[in-house]
Amino acid sequence: MAPRSSPPATQRSIVLKRIDHIGVIVDDLFRAKKFLESLGMTLHLEREIPERQVKAAFYDVGDGARIELIEPTSPEARERRLGQGNKARIEHIAVETDDDIDTVIAAVRGLGVDFVAPQPVAIDGNLNAFTRPHTSEGIQFQFVERGAATA
Repeated sequence: MAPRSSPPATQRSIVLKRIDHIGVIVDDLFRAKKFLESLGMTLHLEREIPERQVKAAFYDVGDGARIELIEPTSPEARERRLGQGNKARIEHIAVETDDDIDTVIAAVRGLGVDFVAPQPVAIDGNLNAFTRPHTSEGIQFQFVERGAATA
């Protein structure tokens, strides 16, 4: 097998501020929450998102980063996002950026990366862009521009 070449440098470097959160798909939200609480993590936000067929809970880690626990609420979503027989898996790494989301998308597309949606997705007042893992070295990244979504 031939060695892989390095990806090209971006035309303009983007400024990534920090890890915002790590999204973990779980088969049992209640049990996963209890485990994080036993580690001393504090619940920040919990909600159900019917249109995405999930229940989610965000826990503060301590340095501003969070862990997002995500339980699929339908058998189809569970199979698609968790797979067969898995108890949990890391689904995505969310990174907050200092740059506007459109600049980030353009720079990352310049590396040959595709995104799940053609436009940024507004979630809780933030603009988000999710990469397609097969185009971003097997990792799904969620780029977050905090407070940028308008009503």
